[in-house]
Amino acid sequence: MSNNLRLIPSDSKPSTVQSNAYGPAAPSAPALHDTLRSGEGPLSVSSKINNRHPLEARIQNWDQHARDQQLESYRRIFGAADPIKREMELSIVEQDSFKPMILGGGYESSLQKDILLNRETTIDWEDIYTGFDSKPQLDFHTEMEKKFGI
Repeated sequence: MSNNLRLIPSDSKPSTVQSNAYGPAAPSAPALHDTLRSGEGPLSVSSKINNRHPLEARIQNWDQHARDQQLESYRRIFGAADPIKREMELSIVEQDSFKPMILGGGYESSLQKDILLNRETTIDWEDIYTGFDSKPQLDFHTEMEKKFGI
């Protein structure tokens, strides 16, 4: 079966490990993790790899894999122009997705983006708990002045 039509993402768990893959390498010893410049303290490579469930590597990129599979099926059914058009529309919506907070929006919530990603009928955690309680609510005019730099 083709890689593009897999239902479950492939396993991306690393089979080999490099000691400097999880942080900056030391200039004097490029094979070692630089604990002083990273500011994190000693790095345990085994804690980065061994304490993970095998399914975590498979479902880490679940949404992106489903989107790629959907675009591939659109390409096979409708031709190459349809997925290109959908990706162009999505990039336009992501560039200009400003909605004032008073109207229940922000940069991260966009009805157009949800429609283009086929998520308009789903309710996620972020749809209910938007995190606006902790942020000070700006009035509409102040927010527009801040957006346009007036």
